[in-house]
Amino acid sequence: MRSAFTIAVALTLTACASSSGVVKIGPDTFTISTSASPGKGGVPAAKRIAYQEAGEECSRRGLEVFTLSEKAASPTWTEGMASMELNFRCLRSDDPEFQRQRLQSSPDRINENRQR
Repeated sequence: MRSAFTIAVALTLTACASSSGVVKIGPDTFTISTSASPGKGGVPAAKRIAYQEAGEECSRRGLEVFTLSEKAASPTWTEGMASMELNFRCLRSDDPEFQRQRLQSSPDRINENRQR
């Protein structure tokens, strides 16, 4: 019984990577959500899959990927998959909006002090 549980856990941690596929959410604006188990590479693998699929979508249109935002989450004990959400636009390389990007990560938690 214990060995069956160990095998099930090992398969869960090593077997999975998935993608929502590219979803259009506005004019030339898209999102993609990916996930990867620690055995498949975790957050770096999820990020690679997201940017690879974004690049394929924009290349198909003859355009370049312009990242609007990205959010990554590491696996936890309750959620065994690392995840990545990428919001992007497909732009021409000579588009005025297509400039050197200064990405800033947004906080995943905000602590608020309500004492007065």
